[in-house]
Amino acid sequence: MSDTAYRSMLEHWNQQYTETNALYHEVAVRFGLSDSAFWLLYALRPLPPDAACTQNELSATCCLPKQTVNSAVSAMVQRGMVVLRPVPGARNAKAVCLTDAGRALVERTIVPLYRAEQTALAELGPDGSRQLLALSQSFLDNLRAAFAMLPAPDTEEP
Repeated sequence: MSDTAYRSMLEHWNQQYTETNALYHEVAVRFGLSDSAFWLLYALRPLPPDAACTQNELSATCCLPKQTVNSAVSAMVQRGMVVLRPVPGARNAKAVCLTDAGRALVERTIVPLYRAEQTALAELGPDGSRQLLALSQSFLDNLRAAFAMLPAPDTEEP
């Protein structure tokens, strides 16, 4: 395949990626949430009511910087969506726990969205769904390896 064809495909891929991010952003705004709060609620959704996870775990799960998670969690605490509880045996770690209001918000927003995602994936069929995930993971792995080979940026100012 030619460089031009790969360039065109990559531009198309990046456009789809950007559209997907914009779509999730639109939904977060419709729900009255910041993007960060949306993804944190999304990550907390599958946990049992008495379970919680730390901000570090949320940072890793959501691929968000720790400071972004900290800021979002602080805002969510102020809005009554979550509370912070000390983690037994940990010095400073706090568990992020959904409040009753937070769980109700997840039920009204994240759960229906998750069902819509499942429907969209099911439309691809079992084989198509597996192929999508396998190819996406391969691309991510290849991209990670290629990015690791990039030279360090020149630190001199032009």
